[in-house]
Amino acid sequence: MHFSYGAAALKDATVDFFLLLDIKLMNLYGLSETTGPTNVQNPFNQYNSYATGGSYNGCHMKIAKQDAEGKGEICMKGRHIMMGYLGNEKATKACIDENGYFYSGDQGMMDGKFVKITGRFKELIITAGGENVAPVPIEDNFKKVCAACSNIMMVGEGQRFMGAIITFKVDMDPKTGHATDNLFIEAKSYFKEKLGLDFTKSTEVCKSQKAFNHIQ
Repeated sequence: MHFSYGAAALKDATVDFFLLLDIKLMNLYGLSETTGPTNVQNPFNQYNSYATGGSYNGCHMKIAKQDAEGKGEICMKGRHIMMGYLGNEKATKACIDENGYFYSGDQGMMDGKFVKITGRFKELIITAGGENVAPVPIEDNFKKVCAACSNIMMVGEGQRFMGAIITFKVDMDPKTGHATDNLFIEAKSYFKEKLGLDFTKSTEVCKSQKAFNHIQ
């Protein structure tokens, strides 16, 4: 059994959960400017749960301006690419080059025949030193190693250093639907296992220097 999804990224934990149920989630990738999907996962061929599938026949893809890790801007070319933005020649020239390649604004890399999307160039954080930092991979990797984390947001635009705003998994109030201060059982187990501390509330974690040093 398999289902397809697109438009926005899914957390790796969500994809892994469905794989445990023997359900493959097939990642579709494309834009309005490319007439819908350009890359589709094939459940009957090679499958990569953390990347998009191969491109359609007639769709030529490349990664432009690659860095040392092979990451760059995802570009595609073919008859499915739009002719341009109506009445906006400047915007058209900004995203379609003289060879017909459309520049998606998405950051990614090739993983074999798959395309792995690593972020958006508009999401890049530029530090005071001029370093370009993609926050999404950092945020995703942090969630993988810190099971107590509910959400994380990297900050540091124009600053000399990077920082992060982190929230922990807590119970929800069934009447109001709002988050409480009570840690979710997964978060309690994490801090017990990693630090040997019996936290019950999120505020206790925030006040603990030992927890702060661990998270840092």
